[in-house]
Amino acid sequence: CVSSSWRCDGVADCLDGSDEHDCGCRSVPSVCGTKKVQCPGTHHCIPHWELCDRHQDCEDGWDEEGCPQQPCLPGQWQCRNRVCIMAEWKCNGIDDCGDSSDEDVCAPCPPGMVRCDEGKCILESLMCNDEDDCLDGTDEPSTCGELCVAAGHHPCGWGKKKDVLCHVTSPPCPHSPARIVPPTPPLSSSPVYPLTPVLHLSCPRTHVPCRDGTECVAQEYVCDGEKDCADGSDEDGCAQLCDTPGRSPSPVPSCLNASLVCDGQQDCVDGSDEGGNCSVPCQQSCAHLCYPSPQGPRCWCEPGYRLAEDGLSCLDIDECMEWGEGACSQTCLNAPGSYSCGCLPGYLLEPDSRVCKLTGPEPMLLVAVQSEVLSYGLRSGREEVLLATDKERVVFSLDYDLVERKVFWMDLATESIRWQGLDSGKKGTLVKGVRSDCIAVDWLARNLYWTDGAAGQVLATRLGAAWRGIPEHTVVMDGGLDRPHSLVLQPLAGVLYWSEVGSQPRLMEATMDGSRRHVLLSQGLGWPTALALDLPTWRIFWLDEKLGSIGSARLDGTSVKVLQLGWVRSPFAAAVCEGQLYWSERKAWSVQQVDKASGKNRTMLLKRHGQPHGLQVPTWGTPEPCCTNGCTKNNGGCAQLCLPNP
Repeated sequence: CVSSSWRCDGVADCLDGSDEHDCGCRSVPSVCGTKKVQCPGTHHCIPHWELCDRHQDCEDGWDEEGCPQQPCLPGQWQCRNRVCIMAEWKCNGIDDCGDSSDEDVCAPCPPGMVRCDEGKCILESLMCNDEDDCLDGTDEPSTCGELCVAAGHHPCGWGKKKDVLCHVTSPPCPHSPARIVPPTPPLSSSPVYPLTPVLHLSCPRTHVPCRDGTECVAQEYVCDGEKDCADGSDEDGCAQLCDTPGRSPSPVPSCLNASLVCDGQQDCVDGSDEGGNCSVPCQQSCAHLCYPSPQGPRCWCEPGYRLAEDGLSCLDIDECMEWGEGACSQTCLNAPGSYSCGCLPGYLLEPDSRVCKLTGPEPMLLVAVQSEVLSYGLRSGREEVLLATDKERVVFSLDYDLVERKVFWMDLATESIRWQGLDSGKKGTLVKGVRSDCIAVDWLARNLYWTDGAAGQVLATRLGAAWRGIPEHTVVMDGGLDRPHSLVLQPLAGVLYWSEVGSQPRLMEATMDGSRRHVLLSQGLGWPTALALDLPTWRIFWLDEKLGSIGSARLDGTSVKVLQLGWVRSPFAAAVCEGQLYWSERKAWSVQQVDKASGKNRTMLLKRHGQPHGLQVPTWGTPEPCCTNGCTKNNGGCAQLCLPNP
């Protein structure tokens, strides 16, 4: 039997070819669906973005035939897969191309490490260990067994995958997992379980190494019920960390509800929950509850309280303070023994009484992919092309004006900032002769800002400006800026934030007229290339290309949180909506999302044949009349530009 979809598809699947008889002029049905294409004469399906990527995915190379040659712009370098990257990104230790061609001609990996074909350096001990540590699987070639036997070793460690018999008594291969024997970690009374690495691995202070020494995980991931380390060591020994009120955790095999202790039934394997002084009556003056135990009567507290040091009274737990964002997604109000969550205007509390969701129309994600701007429904997943420019142009950074419903974008080909109305379809040019990595719209004061990393400047012009051959913009900040890159605005407060990716990377803040400039954060940064504001939680988020991390901090620079995530490789732009962080990933040609608090549940929303750049989550609708500043009335009395100084 063969699949009915293979009937009359142009390929003889039955040995006698009967599945292709009596087909007449029937159209050949697609077996690949709408999101993939079929290699001619086969049942092999490939995604659209694998067409013309200089990698032969169809057996006959059909996917690479007749592909156009697209030259890069001045100041860019063309990768082997035809992707264009900035020339200075070549040999920076990061696979910006996605095929490692920008790093292949550079210095080798450090001693004891090897380079994957996709550019990442991994430990030599991870070669041929039956797991794909390289994203492209090049650390597990089909010759693993042959290489080992050729070296005079028995092929141990590949029995299941390579169909080779493994001899337990044979000497281990040089790159076999048998070399790594993780020791049993000691018990700990610390809330963070220590993961002792066998191999040397340096982790940031916010992370801990996995026991096998191959990766680091955030401290928040330890004992959270999910195995984030490949070896599961971040969840080992977590049963020993019971939060017994009034005293430190004790190393017992498991944790029991207090009602199961001294109930006449042995629940612990060693029987430690019964016997001893279980029969001693509770005569202590406990504020809440008293339970018998093998060590004698113990006081306990109701949920929402913890036992005080005197072992008798109970203290209220301030969940809002101790749990932080884990308690409520927006506002939190503590109460005796409990707490409650609330939402800001425009949001509605979900049935779980913790998460706030936007009311009104479905939130949309605007994404620039090559010469198009797409909208993506964050509830429905519906995709739509909002605007398309000439094919030779690239829509780089973008932002939107929620008052006039216009999209503004940086056009690299013409070195200009252009716009188009989403309702009227009208289009125009705002300013020419600029090169910028990021633009941002102040919809309240009616200005547009952009960064010029090469000149070390932040500039601005009026949203209503029209190009007449003479530049009509001003330099807002000049001097003391070390390669300004990403830029985000807070129009209601009259404040702007930007990142600098020079020799001393940092996050900066200033008023929109460029005054009152100060450093928001200057430590723990590599290349913070994508910024996003989350005003409901009063935080700023960034993605760090050099460190491969996601970070956030309060808008006063406190409460810094960094998550080291190996899949953050080449972020360009970012946005936050509700509980999710979205960003465009140039290297993977995709738009992805994660839980903004934990960095987990990563999902790939879009993947197209072309690099995504600018990304925003618009708030559709007209702002309320209450939203004003000094520039909104009569342009602040200015003849040309009015820059807010709150």
